[in-house]
Amino acid sequence: MGRMSSREIAIVGIMLGLSLMFEVLPLDLPTVWGMKIDLVAVPIVMAYLLTGFEGGLTAVILLFFGLSIISSASWLGAMMKATATFAVLLGLEIAKRLTGFNFENADGRAIVKFAVLAYFIGIAIRIPLMVALNYYVALEIWLGLPREKVVQAVEQWTGVPFWVAIGLPNAIQSVIDVFIGLLATIPVLRRVPNLLD
Repeated sequence: MGRMSSREIAIVGIMLGLSLMFEVLPLDLPTVWGMKIDLVAVPIVMAYLLTGFEGGLTAVILLFFGLSIISSASWLGAMMKATATFAVLLGLEIAKRLTGFNFENADGRAIVKFAVLAYFIGIAIRIPLMVALNYYVALEIWLGLPREKVVQAVEQWTGVPFWVAIGLPNAIQSVIDVFIGLLATIPVLRRVPNLLD
């Protein structure tokens, strides 16, 4: 990892602050077992788009510590959110490398292609990862149930198979993270184009 510039550190700091602000504002849709559909990861995606993978990874790590302190879901929710957001960043980075995406010479079509590919790669990583983490770690602790009863409990509450109950909200959250993250970054770059310099 190289040294981040003062500009990159400032961007990561601002975006982390925004992210933590979204955590405390009542702008979310809770699910039965504790996950929230929210805007918390959007500034982290913006930090990645504006500073690159190292800046995005730094923001994710700091997000974990920040959420551990301020979130009602404590370190467990912070771990799940940070891990899910990291999966989104991996999807973005892989899509960027596959498409050669660059904001400086991207038209609307290139942005859409990049976003769609990033979304599908991201959920291909995120959903299996979050199903496994929920089953093996989070829900056992969060619900206070033995692991063998976790699947049954979630399926009774939601009326759908366990993997759908976990996967669908994560797929919806990834739509928000990727597409709103991109849509929020484009006007910033139009107004301050030298942010990527």
